[in-house]
Amino acid sequence: MGDTTHHAKLAKEKREAALDEFEKGRYTVVGDLSLKAVEQAIEAAAAKSGKHFHMSPRTAHAERVRWAKTSFPEVAANLDMIWGAYGDLGYNGLNGKRAKEAVDAMEQIIDEIEKRTKLRIK
Repeated sequence: MGDTTHHAKLAKEKREAALDEFEKGRYTVVGDLSLKAVEQAIEAAAAKSGKHFHMSPRTAHAERVRWAKTSFPEVAANLDMIWGAYGDLGYNGLNGKRAKEAVDAMEQIIDEIEKRTKLRIK
């Protein structure tokens, strides 16, 4: 089971990969990596209070999002946006504008999690 430090490290790696893929114009994977970076950041924040959503894979996404929207209500719209971008980019192969929205949402979510939890992900 990953602890806060482990999940923060994974969030950082996935965030950097999302930014790198965006810069290279590989937009179809930006949504995947942005979403995964955010999920790991949420896992890191939740682990601080003993929660580990990844332990129940079938319900992990729903529980993670529910917890994040309750714990960080200011990022709720960005969570919805990044999930939509994940589908648009990964399945429909949309353009750089949608990838930019995903990266921006990822950065805002991670910024808020860092600010409130004092975790260092960036």
